[in-house]
Amino acid sequence: MLVDLKIAVTTFVPDDSVADYQITNTPEGNRIVRFNTNRSKTAEFLGYNARLSYEFAQIVQHIISIEGKPDIIEAQDYMGIGYYLLHYKYLLYPVVKDIPVIITLHSPAFLYLEYNRVPVYKFPDFHTCEMEKEAIKMADWLIAPTGFLIEAIEPYVSLTEKNKTVIRNPYYTTSSPAKEGDHIERNKIMYYGKLSPQKGSFELLSYFKKMWDNGFAHPLHIVGGTDIVYHPEQLTMGQLVNRQYGKYISGGLLRLHGKIKPSAIESELHSAHVIIVPSIVDNLPYVVIEAMALGKVVLASVQGGQREMIDHGINGFLFDHTVAGDFEEKLNQVLSLPDEKIAAIGHAAKEKVQAMYSPQLVAEQKLQLLDRIINEKQTTTHFPFLYQNQFKPVKGKGSLLSVVIPYYNMGKYIVECVESVKASTWHDLEILVINDGSTDEESIVMLDRIAQIDGVKVLNKPNEGLAYTRNFGAQKATGDWLAFLDADDKVTPDYYEKAIRVLQQYDNVFFVGSFVQYFEETNRKWVTFTPQPPYALVHNPVNSSGLVYKKAAFLQAGLNDKTVDYGLEDYESVVHLLSMGYNGIVLPEFLFHYRVRNDSMFRKVNREKLLYSYKYIAEKHSRYYATFATQINNLLNANGPGFLFDNPTFAVNVISSAENNSWLYLKIKALVKKNKTLKKIALRIKNK
Repeated sequence: MLVDLKIAVTTFVPDDSVADYQITNTPEGNRIVRFNTNRSKTAEFLGYNARLSYEFAQIVQHIISIEGKPDIIEAQDYMGIGYYLLHYKYLLYPVVKDIPVIITLHSPAFLYLEYNRVPVYKFPDFHTCEMEKEAIKMADWLIAPTGFLIEAIEPYVSLTEKNKTVIRNPYYTTSSPAKEGDHIERNKIMYYGKLSPQKGSFELLSYFKKMWDNGFAHPLHIVGGTDIVYHPEQLTMGQLVNRQYGKYISGGLLRLHGKIKPSAIESELHSAHVIIVPSIVDNLPYVVIEAMALGKVVLASVQGGQREMIDHGINGFLFDHTVAGDFEEKLNQVLSLPDEKIAAIGHAAKEKVQAMYSPQLVAEQKLQLLDRIINEKQTTTHFPFLYQNQFKPVKGKGSLLSVVIPYYNMGKYIVECVESVKASTWHDLEILVINDGSTDEESIVMLDRIAQIDGVKVLNKPNEGLAYTRNFGAQKATGDWLAFLDADDKVTPDYYEKAIRVLQQYDNVFFVGSFVQYFEETNRKWVTFTPQPPYALVHNPVNSSGLVYKKAAFLQAGLNDKTVDYGLEDYESVVHLLSMGYNGIVLPEFLFHYRVRNDSMFRKVNREKLLYSYKYIAEKHSRYYATFATQINNLLNANGPGFLFDNPTFAVNVISSAENNSWLYLKIKALVKKNKTLKKIALRIKNK
């Protein structure tokens, strides 16, 4: 039997009590790898959920590099833990690129947070939800315990073309000497589970309030945690229930028992006449399986995976939240059942659990699926973006990379910059240094020096600014691949090779970036993100001054627009590319070195310049922005102006205040405007 096969399983568990990672063997012959969620010192540049995903990818690759490749990797959907691992796989990192990755669906935050009324557009929850969606989109296969969950996810992530299978979770049943129906306390109505909106707590209490007010005499017993925060009220569910239903609690009709130990579950459930599961959306509450396995009568909503195991009136009962009065009618039906009928339904419930959740059956189904996935050849030329507009295919088959270096009075740095390019492991390249009318004598002399370096061409043009200089260089480039590099920055030797490898593989990827390491005045790290709307439309998520392109795509949609001005012309270029379907991705490594200088152009960008540039970009691409208008609005409401935040994996606090409009303040303001000296002082203070 397949279930008797020995399958070696390694389970990865985040555990910050270990300094790095620790491997322990289980009695069954499996292993547990416990890893620190900051083992790569990622806490400085990634919030917890993103860091957990990143560190999971790192430790998995580390173990594989030591021991060799596993047949398959499986990760959960929750918190997008598989996000970075799947990026490494799709970005062709050798350690994981050929290993199938399964995502097991269970409880995606993007689905449940909505129902629990958590502000899902607020950082970092927004980014966590996007990681979940992208991991689901990238997975080789999806396994879901219920068909309901697949249907519930579909409005958020299109699963039409995804490989997906419903495989139930196994459940071990134990035979009890007691007969079904024994030890029942008539009219004992029990809700077992945590109080939360998603679990239907509000609806359930509303139903009972109406019934109690109309003379219903039986109490509702609630067993489970009450400490979940209901965000709109900023109160725990327990506090809210005590406030709204205090008179029913004091009257003995609503009885809150709180949490119980797992060992006490069976004894608590056994005496119930009926166990209620009122979820408004649910994968499959385990209490349904537990209760039915004990031979209990369950009354559950159809708004969840439980509807796939309950045959109404045979092994349990179902009601529909969307049908007025349906709950009360079904509850009274259950309460009126004679003992022998309760026993028969309980017996049928046990049989259903044994038939659907038999460990042997589940093992056979899963092993057959794993064998199929392992033996299927994995090849794709299409990167699975969440969002991508239709695009016109462009050519990008040659090997020559043109590296365009805009140059204006950068003699102090240009040799270091060029040497970093020359050290590249991608050897077929031309380096075009575009002199934008330099005036500094030392910088002009340096141009003659670098022109002598093999593979370097110096092209001169009148001073027109960075935007025109980039465009000029792109139009002079002869390679099918194009990269820009500011004259004071550097790249690691492997950046271009890794970027072009991805561009060659995927017909729907048109530019590639990477994480950024600052140097000189700071050694901070800048994590960038694969640009996807709506986030990419409120904040630039990539190092847009150092991307690698399919040149034809850049010439069609990426040429810099000088009107943007103030250093954001490369951000506008990214938005334009996205709007034309020319999507790009980010390599999750620090492959670009960005020099931070006091006199750099971007240090001189202020709020007014940013406001102008962001306004111009949004208006120029208004049709594209309109597609995501609602999401953009929600992001800005939740997190404030886009130019104020730089990393969506960390929380931000938005504080707004009106300008002082008192008579005295306005008088002083008018006085300052009329006095040239005071005006200069005020502007100097404001700019600081």
